[in-house]
Amino acid sequence: MAARNNQQATGAATTASDLANTYSGNAASLFSTLEPTLATEAAHPAGMSPTDLAAATTAGMQSGGGTQAAATGQGALRAARTRNIGGGDAAIASAARSGGQQASNAALQTVLKNSALKQTQQQAGIKGEEGLFSENLAGGNQALGQVAGDVNANTNAETASWDWAKDLADPLLSDVTQIGLARIKANAGGGS
Repeated sequence: MAARNNQQATGAATTASDLANTYSGNAASLFSTLEPTLATEAAHPAGMSPTDLAAATTAGMQSGGGTQAAATGQGALRAARTRNIGGGDAAIASAARSGGQQASNAALQTVLKNSALKQTQQQAGIKGEEGLFSENLAGGNQALGQVAGDVNANTNAETASWDWAKDLADPLLSDVTQIGLARIKANAGGGS
């Protein structure tokens, strides 16, 4: 026979409720730290640091400048070897254009990569916010959902604890009903 106020069901409901409170507390603690960080990342992604951005731009410009310097040196060397002072001008001009394009392209690629990094960071922030919300909501709801089942188990245990009375009372009530019906018939003249 089950006892009233089933201690296992009551204990399980209390544990589930405590667990929901713990999850809520943990979620609040994590949320207060992570949410502002993720929100900032989503709204204002950092991208490359200013130092890294400057270094990448400088490297691209130096590469282009090196191309120009090499072309100028080669043009001057060729002019000296051939004793044709104007002979290297076309090559130097072409190299200068090529070096300028290279420097410009390097600067543009740095800006594009920084922009792509910012977009990636922004999406990571948004995804992190979504995950944080979903995990906390699911954990808390799951723990709270357990309480109802545990309370139901306790109610069922209490109901089952009265089964002995039902088993005893049902036959008596049936007999009383039969006796009552028989008296009604007898009084109505139907007799039994």
